[in-house]
Amino acid sequence: MNFSKRIEPLKDLIRSSERVLSESVPKGYVDLSASVPPFPVPGVLLNAAQEILRSENLNYTETYGLPKLREALAERHDLKWGKEGVTISTGTSEALFCTLAAIIDPGDELLVPALTLRAHKNVSHFFSGTVREYPLSLDTPHQVSAEALIRQVRPATKAILVNNPLIATGQLFHPAEFEILSAYCAEHDIFILVDESFYEIHYPGSAHASFAGYADHVITFSSMTKLFSMSGLRIGWLFASPGITEAVNSVRYISSTCANTFSQRFALRMVNGLGAETKEKLLSILQNRRKLMLETLELHGFTHFVRSHAGYFILLNFREELNKPCSDEEFAGMLRDRHEIIVTPGSHFGPAAEGYIRISFATDESNIQHGVAAIRECINEYNL
Repeated sequence: MNFSKRIEPLKDLIRSSERVLSESVPKGYVDLSASVPPFPVPGVLLNAAQEILRSENLNYTETYGLPKLREALAERHDLKWGKEGVTISTGTSEALFCTLAAIIDPGDELLVPALTLRAHKNVSHFFSGTVREYPLSLDTPHQVSAEALIRQVRPATKAILVNNPLIATGQLFHPAEFEILSAYCAEHDIFILVDESFYEIHYPGSAHASFAGYADHVITFSSMTKLFSMSGLRIGWLFASPGITEAVNSVRYISSTCANTFSQRFALRMVNGLGAETKEKLLSILQNRRKLMLETLELHGFTHFVRSHAGYFILLNFREELNKPCSDEEFAGMLRDRHEIIVTPGSHFGPAAEGYIRISFATDESNIQHGVAAIRECINEYNL
């Protein structure tokens, strides 16, 4: 069958997702790849879900999203545009797709971090744009300086994608560096796209700030369901100036009509504070497990890893521990087959992380301790 050439780059994407679904992990295996925390959904949220299903209107909303939810988010982020600067989307993936559809012309360049989701790169290709990666620092608390990023800009650069935090490492984008980058991009008519999907999950001791509503050329994507293990609700939002918002929703009108109405009504309750107490407890648990993960890595002699300041992942350099070559795919396979440990090869996020594995501390304490010990044991066996 003759398919469009634009889907060629996408064929391998669906077969090699960075996300390992919990249902695919064999029973008894330790999963250090979790892309969402395995916490049970709080009872107060389950009760709210039942109430919404029984009593609230679940027909279409307007394409921009439920007005009350948009108003609540605008107020929460103190947006100067009000609700006109908020779009409710089917997760952040749809928001990014429709944004690039609205701003990318053939030949326009999107700059993306050297470590990001493959889908982020392929969306630009889908619209006949080009993609180029900018280098990152894995040795500092912050992923890249504004000066280093500005040096990557070319005449064809239409937009720069920033992850805040970086998905693979949990590194944040420093507010002072973002101010420099924003001023440059405003002067040169370049969009900044900021993915803040994991932003709410950050830890003390780091300079952190959301860039929602920062400037007219800054487009921010976010959500709040990952912490509560409800990413399958597929709800997210986009913050942008009204002109951009209108352009993006022109695409959304023909792609999805509107985000899931149940999920929007559910998110409205969360934005208005439902589950806030549980959220603080879960963040405290993750903070303790992050501490345990770092201590356990050091206990087993690991020194080459990126200290996460947000999210729940650690990028661990295993290759520095080996005395002979081994790819990250091979090493992840050995952990799975010989030690029943599931990790994510670093190369799934880009060539810059070859020789690394991404491990999650969004699991229980015994899994963290057993998993790290197994990684050290696997390295020792390989070095014999």
